[in-house]
Parts: sequence; structure tokens; C-alpha cells
Amino acid sequence: MNLHEVLVYPGTFNQDFDQAGWDRYISGMVGSGAMQHVMIISKWQLRQGFINSADTYNTAIHEFAHLIDKMDGAMDGVPEIILERRFVSGWVGLMNTTIQQMRSYGSDINMYGATNHAEFFAVISEYFFERPDLLKANHPAVSEMLERIYRTAPVSAFD
Repeated sequence: MNLHEVLVYPGTFNQDFDQAGWDRYISGMVGSGAMQHVMIISKWQLRQGFINSADTYNTAIHEFAHLIDKMDGAMDGVPEIILERRFVSGWVGLMNTTIQQMRSYGSDINMYGATNHAEFFAVISEYFFERPDLLKANHPAVSEMLERIYRTAPVSAFD
């Protein structure tokens, strides 16, 4: 894994990692450059992600998904290190179709996922682990592909 350190900040921070000031809007990120191999997350968001099991949000899962995606050298929404090669084109096609549907019609998937493939993979991973029952009901093809990617069928918090 390409994670060497997790920094837990008391609150949100900005692009310069400042924890004070008015421009603090980041609650989690994986580093690059000098911060390569580092995940930073706010303590509040870390706790909230695991306390609230009724939503599809979890900043820690989101950032870990970015790290998994990044393990093959590119943060592009295609975790080739764990996705069998024969499923890559299907996954890319499914991402493109779902993102286009999100942009055109809206979605129950967090719209931040429509930003790009990397954010889609991170957002849909949150949904997959937080509310697998809902994902399977609303987006069965995406759910099935994530089961292949993560090689598991997650257990619902409501089981």
C-alpha cells in the first residue's frame, strides 16, 4: 500500500494544510509531492463517517479509495492493481455512462462523483461500503462491478 502516515487534524484545513482561517473547506485528502503517501483527515469527519450508517458518505473510505486507485501509478478511477484486466473496459464504460446520467438527470449518487473518474470511484466506493443495499437496488451494474473490484459483497448495516 502506498500509505505511510495518517494525519488526523482536529478540524477542516486548506490547500496549504492551514488549520486556521476562513478558507478551510477540506476535510480529507491524500497527499502529493512532499505529502506523497500521507492521508490527512479531520477528526470530526472521520468519526461522522462511521457514526452515521444511514447515509452514503464516509470521508475515510473516500480517501482510502483514492489510495487504492493511485497504487497503479495513476489516480484515474481505474484501480488496475486490483481490477482484473478483462473488466477494465467495462468499468470505464460504466463510469462514463453513470457520470453522463448524473450530469444529465441528477442522481442519488453524490454529484461530486461526476467531477471525474477518480472522484467517481471514491464517491461510489463510499456508497458501496456505507449503503450496499441501496446501491444494489438503485445501481445494480455498478454494485456488481464494485463487488468484482473489491472482491467482496459488503454487509449492510441494516442486515
